[in-house]
Parts: sequence; C-alpha cells; structure tokens
Amino acid sequence: MEHDMRLAKPTVTYHLFMYRAELARRNARQLRLSRTKIEITDELISKTVKNIKTCSMDDLKAVNRELIFKKKLRNNVSRLNKEAKRQQQEQQQQKPL
Repeated sequence: MEHDMRLAKPTVTYHLFMYRAELARRNARQLRLSRTKIEITDELISKTVKNIKTCSMDDLKAVNRELIFKKKLRNNVSRLNKEAKRQQQEQQQQKPL
C-alpha cells in the first residue's frame, strides 16, 4: 500500500500549489511554470476524457481548447529549452581557457 502511494501521480491540487509557489518567487522560472501548466492541463483533459460519454458539446469544445493550449505550451517549453541551451553555449564560449 505504501509503495503504491509513492508511485501515484501528483494531483491537480498539488500542481496548482507548485504553480503558485513558483509564481511567488521573485524570479519565477518560465520553463518550470510552463511545464506545470502542461501537467495541470493534461490532468484536466484526462479527467474530461474519462467521462466522455456524459460530456456535453461545451465540454468537448473546452477539451479542444485545452488540447490547443497544451500544444502551444509544449512549443513554448521547447523554445525555452533551446534558448537556455544557446545561452549556456554562449557562456561556455566566453569563459577564458
């Protein structure tokens, strides 16, 4: 039982807590914020999809918007990762040997 609890996926509530904690930081890290948003969106989508038989047309439209939002977030994370790698390479090149 204890082993199962450690393998459990974090809840939406936990992700919202982490998101708020990151926002409270003086220098919030955009990459971490975006990743947390992806996790929250993914969980909301999966909860809706589990109940797809009882979903209204408005629910389906909301899921579609969430999927589009998630795709934009993933593109943003990819862009932030590339920029961070580029900055790291520039810093390494500037260091004297």
